[in-house]
Amino acid sequence: MQNFPSVFESIKDLNKGHIDGLLKLAGKFKGFAHDWQGLPIPFIKRPIIATSFLENSTRTKHSFAIAIKNLGATYIDFNADTSSLKKGESLEETLHTLHCQGVDLCIIRTNISQEMAQFKEKPPVRIINGGDGTHQHPTQALLDLFTMMEIGLDLEGKTISIIGDTAHSRVCHSLLDLLPQFGAKIILCGPTECLPSEEEMKSYPGVVLSTDVDEAISQSDLLYLLRIQKERHKGREVNYYETYPEKYGVSVERLERLGKKIPVFHPGPANVGVEISKDLMLSPFYFGYEQVHNSIFMRMAIIQAVLQNTDKKLGIQFAGRTIKDLA
Repeated sequence: MQNFPSVFESIKDLNKGHIDGLLKLAGKFKGFAHDWQGLPIPFIKRPIIATSFLENSTRTKHSFAIAIKNLGATYIDFNADTSSLKKGESLEETLHTLHCQGVDLCIIRTNISQEMAQFKEKPPVRIINGGDGTHQHPTQALLDLFTMMEIGLDLEGKTISIIGDTAHSRVCHSLLDLLPQFGAKIILCGPTECLPSEEEMKSYPGVVLSTDVDEAISQSDLLYLLRIQKERHKGREVNYYETYPEKYGVSVERLERLGKKIPVFHPGPANVGVEISKDLMLSPFYFGYEQVHNSIFMRMAIIQAVLQNTDKKLGIQFAGRTIKDLA
């Protein structure tokens, strides 16, 4: 894929051609889902790919691991807790070390927003952002877009309500950058404390803020639910949490009362009984498991695109040096 970034940190790193290419490639990979042995592996050498998750994860980490193995690459689970990061080594020096050891790509999750942006100009190794703080989760947004298309939703002119802690959600920020490119209209809905500020919304013209969940659902063609991220409220008391299920939680009963038969997405983990009811997760309206299934194919596509970008300026340039170079 031409000019795909070596450091894929944000949806904004991609152009429309990149996104369309990933959607097509993910669809091709999905066609091989029952016969990985027949998958044409395009790599000249078997790449080495490491995941470095500095924050907890189930879905993202495991789907990347499966995607790596499906592509025939060598997988390394880099454990930050037992690495030299605990001795004070910087993330940049750690990535230089991994590159010198032959690692071709590192997938990183961190609780520090925009930590990977520093590597874009001079990448120590190829990098995919597996989620950084409250900033971005671009691979999740792309697999969500892929899933929407796979279930037959044409986004042009459609309204998607993202309901929950949108202010602190990196998934939400990536969706805001991605979905309008395909003609979607977006409503962000939740308690006032969970909504972005007016200043933040200047970057997203056309996006509507709402505290009325019933009104938002009534206008929607798809719901995207988010959990309340109490750990990201920086010590502030979350006063609305106890009343959230009644005021903002989505259930089959709420959808039926509003006369809505629309798909419901959730990136996980879900707090069942808070933002989403158990009966909704067991209903035909819930497409969260399709998201998980499709995550493999989109992440395979992203991995292949990053590895094939032919960037020659990665890492420390040390190959072939001798003592004579010091003269």
